[in-house]
Amino acid sequence: MLSLETGSVEIGCATEYNKVWIEERYLGKLKTIVDRLTGTSNNLALKVAAQSLTKPSSTRPSDKTATVPLFEDDSQPQIREILESTNINQKYSFSNFIVGATNQLAYAVAKTVVDEPFERYNPLLIYGGVGVGKTHLLQAIARSVITRRAGMRVLYCSSETFTNDMIQAIQMRQTSNFRNRYRGVEFLLIDDIQFIAGRESTQEEFFHTFNTLYGLGKQIVLSCDRKPEELSDLQERLKNRFLGGLVARIDPPDVELREAVLLAKIKGAGFNADLPVIRTLARHLGPSIRELEGAFLRLAAVSRLTSQKIDQTLVERVLGLNNPTKDPVSSVIRTVAEFFSVDEAALTGRVRSQELTLPRQVAMYLLRKNSKQSFKRIAGHFGGKDHTTVIYSVSKVERLVKEGGEVSDLVNQIQDQAFCW
Repeated sequence: MLSLETGSVEIGCATEYNKVWIEERYLGKLKTIVDRLTGTSNNLALKVAAQSLTKPSSTRPSDKTATVPLFEDDSQPQIREILESTNINQKYSFSNFIVGATNQLAYAVAKTVVDEPFERYNPLLIYGGVGVGKTHLLQAIARSVITRRAGMRVLYCSSETFTNDMIQAIQMRQTSNFRNRYRGVEFLLIDDIQFIAGRESTQEEFFHTFNTLYGLGKQIVLSCDRKPEELSDLQERLKNRFLGGLVARIDPPDVELREAVLLAKIKGAGFNADLPVIRTLARHLGPSIRELEGAFLRLAAVSRLTSQKIDQTLVERVLGLNNPTKDPVSSVIRTVAEFFSVDEAALTGRVRSQELTLPRQVAMYLLRKNSKQSFKRIAGHFGGKDHTTVIYSVSKVERLVKEGGEVSDLVNQIQDQAFCW
């Protein structure tokens, strides 16, 4: 153990491969043990510190899930070179993916694909809104396969890259090289597959690439911003193939997950922040993880440059959260819940009931009208509902308001109460 501080434990590993292997197999169990021994919840981190550790005398026998010996230093430069030669962001790993109720299934199946590729979940399609962690999971899969399975050919790219490579190959009359590159891998991971919708030539090429890899028993992993059946310009034959495997959804992070993400980011960067500050940030920022990260980067930069602690005062000054009641999201949700005598958690949750239908529609309408947030972002505030639900709700309430009558009156009352700053 390299360090032990309140709430933070750092464990040394002999090699980078050793670190990744332990992270992906035993990090959860290690954390459980450390938490039990220390009597508190800890942020557990592994760090390569080979100079301070004794190398074991034997290597781990290879098996079908780990073809590289656990403690083999000679393999490290090669693995590092492969990782650096790909367009994989090496900060994305399973160990730093914060798991919660909204992303638990996608995380579990992503790890299973690494442990048992080609068999259980092929193809795997992960979908969800912007900034919920789809790219993180795809790159974590690629990183783990490269690190744990020596010699296995892995290709990760966006659908935009796939399209551009295809166009360039056609222009240079190198389509054979293009097809060999994309069809000669064991793992093909394509991010943001929705962008091939409406591109007939790209869809045609990807259809044949998909068929070739699937027919050879190779693993295909895709990400998308919505369910395949909602892609109106996507060929039906591709929709059928995408739906032929496992489709895993990632919902926008709930408040608890946002708190956990912020806590990990703050501690990981060497900063400290009180729990009330983290709760304030989690309540007012989001719903995407990307927004949380962006806000934290601004706070960290100011904190580092001015030597100020990340506290309520700094949060209020840097992020403009100087008056929580001026946050339109919390203000609308709280006011609507009080007006209709419903629970806030139920209003923003995924439970469907008649008594919640109109309050949700009114809340969505007021947020769209007063905050100008996108339909997708508003959907994230209500249990990750589909953005089409928000579009329908806003249109319905708009029509009722124009018609006048009881609904129009109550909407005006709620708006006056929610925005009486």
